[in-house]
Amino acid sequence: MSKKSLRCLSLLFSLTLALFSGCGPGNGQKITILFTNDLSGHILTDRSGRGGLSRIATEVKKIRAQNSNTVLIDAGDASVGTAFTTETSGEAIFKVMNAAGYQASVYGNHEFDLGEEQAKKYQEITKFPILSCNIQHKDGKPFAAEYAIFEIGGMRLGIIGVSNPKTTNLVDQTKIPGLKFLAPESEIRRVQNELAGKTDMVIILSHQGIGEDISLAYHLNGVPLIIGGHSEVKISGLKKAGRVGIAQAGDNGRYLGRIDFYWDPVEQTAFGFRGRLIAIKKRITEDSVVKTVIDQEAQTLPKDLDQEIGKTWFSVSKPYLGYWMAELLKKDAAADFGIINSGGVRSEVYRGRITKGDIYEVMPFNDRLASFELTGKELMRIKGLGYFYFSRGPKILAGRTYKVASIDFLLRINDFPGARNQKFFDALLRDKMIEQIEQDHGITRFWDK
Repeated sequence: MSKKSLRCLSLLFSLTLALFSGCGPGNGQKITILFTNDLSGHILTDRSGRGGLSRIATEVKKIRAQNSNTVLIDAGDASVGTAFTTETSGEAIFKVMNAAGYQASVYGNHEFDLGEEQAKKYQEITKFPILSCNIQHKDGKPFAAEYAIFEIGGMRLGIIGVSNPKTTNLVDQTKIPGLKFLAPESEIRRVQNELAGKTDMVIILSHQGIGEDISLAYHLNGVPLIIGGHSEVKISGLKKAGRVGIAQAGDNGRYLGRIDFYWDPVEQTAFGFRGRLIAIKKRITEDSVVKTVIDQEAQTLPKDLDQEIGKTWFSVSKPYLGYWMAELLKKDAAADFGIINSGGVRSEVYRGRITKGDIYEVMPFNDRLASFELTGKELMRIKGLGYFYFSRGPKILAGRTYKVASIDFLLRINDFPGARNQKFFDALLRDKMIEQIEQDHGITRFWDK
């Protein structure tokens, strides 16, 4: 073998050692941040075998075995979205996240769907902090831990949590009367000042949305990275906003986000930031420890969730379901129009058998039926907003009054200003959906009958 070949082999061997010892360019320590966002209650894998916290845990353990300088975090909205979380008031997913090895998360808006006390209870369940620097009690005291510090790879990594400042418009305000959601920028600066000398680098764990994160990036100093949620977008790599890298990993646990960078302890600098998404596919085995916790939590669920209630020969999209739900609301209340918000349709229905559990994923909220009256002028304004599904109905005339059917949540957050003669019913929209599908043996245009 030639001397040149020997030198090449020696170089390759050195690089391999550096990779597996956590060292990198310039003798910097390799740091890995793993993250999820908007898990939306998806503890289990989907029908195709994608996602699931037991498979995520397997991938996390593999990466930690390669590099012990690894942190696992979540960017919020974990507690609502499936039968598993609806039936356990969001608690089950935090117990499973404990088993999966999460080290920090942030409060998303859906963590407040069941009110302030339940959101606080999640902090008691988790073995990791649920962060937020911009939620305060009305007396000015912080609602949650504002930041976490991890000593890893020779550096002190600070993570500041930021919640959605619009949360009071996204949940029923009567359930969180004692809380204030503040503008993030000034609160982050306040915490940065508090962390001066306590950390070597600070990043943001955010649940305010991609647009807001981009805007925030241009207004902050000394923050190289924002890991976000709420928008549920897939960012392959890092989206640059000035000098800040922004990351998100889709939704429902179908991807595990990974960001690698290097820390130079001599120069006290971080460099070489690279991001990517790891698809959580069926080929990844399920972690036995996490699977055991999932099976234990599943014992508390209704036994008929996997019961077939109908079939569909094609996947039913969210828009189709939205109009279908609007027609169902109209029929049940004998109204002129049925209306449902686009955000209230959380999932499509996949081809094949339809189960009760599938309908929980479409409508995980315990929203009840309601009826009220609006003038034609008010109806036209609402229709023009573009984020509601309307049933068919009579021609809308500005001066006429119409009977409308919807859900109690939308009335409580004042999405229908001017609503009169409001009536609230005990029936859950989800139960009505299940009844209609059972009656039709699937999802059909029942109104044409």
